[in-house]
Amino acid sequence: MTIKKKAQLFLSVLFALSITLSGFSIVQADAPAPDPEQAAFEIDFMKDMIDHHASAVVMAEICLKRAVHEKLRALCQQMLTDQTHEIEVMQEWLSDWYGIDYRPRLSGSERKMMSPLLRHQGDEFEMHFMHMMIMHHSMAIEMSQMCLDMAYHPELISLCGNIIATQSAEIEQMEIWLCEWYDHCDGGHHKHMGLNRALLA
Repeated sequence: MTIKKKAQLFLSVLFALSITLSGFSIVQADAPAPDPEQAAFEIDFMKDMIDHHASAVVMAEICLKRAVHEKLRALCQQMLTDQTHEIEVMQEWLSDWYGIDYRPRLSGSERKMMSPLLRHQGDEFEMHFMHMMIMHHSMAIEMSQMCLDMAYHPELISLCGNIIATQSAEIEQMEIWLCEWYDHCDGGHHKHMGLNRALLA
């Protein structure tokens, strides 16, 4: 057998294997968690996180219109992009795994929490927004820590790990800006949420 034919055979085997594996992953992805407790956790977690992300998206949209510093506007745009995508991913998983069609919902308390943002402009807005978003991110990190222990699907566990890493980094960045721009250098806004500082390193 020539080298060319061997290469063609090798590529054919790889292609067939990829089809087999992709088919297997699709079957796995469509299956709910086998344990009822894990299934209930995943459903509740994704619904809650979709709602939580939706409120962050609204806050980020306000930030894009009212922030003074370009760096903060860029961060808000990244939050908007990331969390909108994660909402869509979790909606797809709820549908694929559990046959649930879910749309984001903002509670009265969330709307009330966001309303002060509309009363501030300029520097006051930025300070208020960053303090609020640090607290908001801290709540998402706590929720995601539970997900690492309780969820069944590797895809969801991976998403939760990404939320922890991404939002921890954003907390740190906003704390730096609060200190550099507004002399709010106390830091540690997440500590009252009972978070492990090591996760935010």
